[in-house]
Amino acid sequence: MTRVQRLIVKKMADGYSQSEVSEYLKHRGIVPNSLSTVEKELMKLKKEFRALSLVHLFVILMRKGHLKV
Repeated sequence: MTRVQRLIVKKMADGYSQSEVSEYLKHRGIVPNSLSTVEKELMKLKKEFRALSLVHLFVILMRKGHLKV
């Protein structure tokens, strides 16, 4: 996972919405940071991990140790 993907996943696991994640990235000067980017990165992760939904993606990431809650 890329640095931006890790940040997106971490913030969403903390309860942020996709638009809030975009704002978080913008306020910290992290690029890319658009809502479209957040959506695209999540889609890439879903495809990479063969997840059927965002919930499924987060379960997979937790099981593989990429996400600690």
